[in-house]
Amino acid sequence: MAVAHWLVLFVTVIVVSNMRDVNGTLPAATLEAIAKANANGPYIGIVIPNLFEMGPLINSSSYSAAEIIDFSGRRYRFGTVEERKVILVMTGLSVINAAITTQLLLSFFDVEGVIHYGIAGNANPDLHIGDVAIPQYWAHTGLWNWQVFHLLTRFLDSSTQFFDVKGVT
Repeated sequence: MAVAHWLVLFVTVIVVSNMRDVNGTLPAATLEAIAKANANGPYIGIVIPNLFEMGPLINSSSYSAAEIIDFSGRRYRFGTVEERKVILVMTGLSVINAAITTQLLLSFFDVEGVIHYGIAGNANPDLHIGDVAIPQYWAHTGLWNWQVFHLLTRFLDSSTQFFDVKGVT
């Protein structure tokens, strides 16, 4: 019994002593770099899913690099594209990553507009990075999960089945 009390006390001391290191703020040096960058704004934010799509822009003669600020697992690249001040940031794939990165961009930097740059899942070989496409119809399929239907039916009683599962194994 005494060992259990000492163990609880030990764990409590460890947790409490480490609480001072747990917070949701950015380091002072990062906040200073952001403030310095914002003094030179406003910027156009260019949000890019991956390096395959970012590479052509970074290597373009139209892009001129200035500084880089890293935080929250993202690299914010400051520069100009055709003399417009921009911040390039790679999101990673998925709508969730794009949303998080765009929100960080808008929350911390002086941004007057955001461009989502990339191929957007293009399967048309006639379209290339930099082409502008305005679809007549579109669908958000990023959160679709394909399932074997019979796995779902075990949670439904027979009166609420929405599809025929006969013959599915």
